[in-house]
Amino acid sequence: MKAAIIKKKRVLSVENIEKPKIAGNEVLVKVKASGVCGTDVHVYEDEVPIAKLPVIPGHEFCGEVEAIGKDIKDIKAGDRIAVEPNLFCGHCHFCRTAKKHFCENWAAVGLTRSGGFAEYCAVPRQAVYKIEDKLGFNEAAFFEPVACVLHGIERSQVKPGDSVVVMGAGSIGLIYVQALKAFGIKNVISCDIDDNKLQIAKNLGADKVLNTKHDDVVKVVKDMTGGLGVESVIDAAGAKATLSMAFNLVQNCGSVVVFGVPTEPMEVNMYDVYRREISIIGSFTNPYTNEQALKLLATGKIKFDQIISHPVAIDDVESAMIKMRDRTETVIKAQIRF
Repeated sequence: MKAAIIKKKRVLSVENIEKPKIAGNEVLVKVKASGVCGTDVHVYEDEVPIAKLPVIPGHEFCGEVEAIGKDIKDIKAGDRIAVEPNLFCGHCHFCRTAKKHFCENWAAVGLTRSGGFAEYCAVPRQAVYKIEDKLGFNEAAFFEPVACVLHGIERSQVKPGDSVVVMGAGSIGLIYVQALKAFGIKNVISCDIDDNKLQIAKNLGADKVLNTKHDDVVKVVKDMTGGLGVESVIDAAGAKATLSMAFNLVQNCGSVVVFGVPTEPMEVNMYDVYRREISIIGSFTNPYTNEQALKLLATGKIKFDQIISHPVAIDDVESAMIKMRDRTETVIKAQIRF
């Protein structure tokens, strides 16, 4: 089978290797579509300590069951499935207290074991979710990021009729725009520095799009909300500037959700947090939103045709990752097709 292997920092090789053998509790997946995530670029740059190089990356993928281990009874060859990459032990303190995403023995497909940048991938039964026949593989490959977005919405504590600012109009920000509208959010305001991305956000249902370089974001948001600000700001950009702005956009008793990965420290006015009762909330992975993600995907309310900017063959995945890293092109989402 063909597989893209990150050998060491900035060294990726597409090779023909043997199909993986499966244990009794594992499933062999014939991969159909595999998303390229920013995390994969960080693995390529050897910036993810938990990643065990050399590794076949890829944690956003789906496909068909090729074979099952001898201990599996509820999955069969030919089943259409999506993969949840986060693997949990089930017996540590966090697993037993409904916080499995902080499992003390956490592992992940595409990081600590081979992932979906290959024609075939072996995964534990716990990672496999059946998908409906009407859901296409290109869409089903977004199972994990959609589940992560739903966890962020859950953490934000927003309600139908609320107003929300989404910072960043990359693939995650664009999923947030659509998911928030599906949840009945009255005003979804998308902010970015790229007018092309903002146009896509508008196409996908954003009620207002604002360029943070040119628009008076605070004034517009306050005008839209009767001077109050929004109930929540969800930062999907991971930039110091957007996180700083969030505190001027959120209303008293509102929430700021840190979803993007900040790369530098920042100062926060803690008196403001105290006096205005602002909740600063982290949102990490997708512990209990997988079933909900599958149901939402099956409705067809989340559209991906404008998000997948770079469908690629496996031989071209390194080129796509370099474009993402160097930003020589606007790569909203690259996806490997098999």
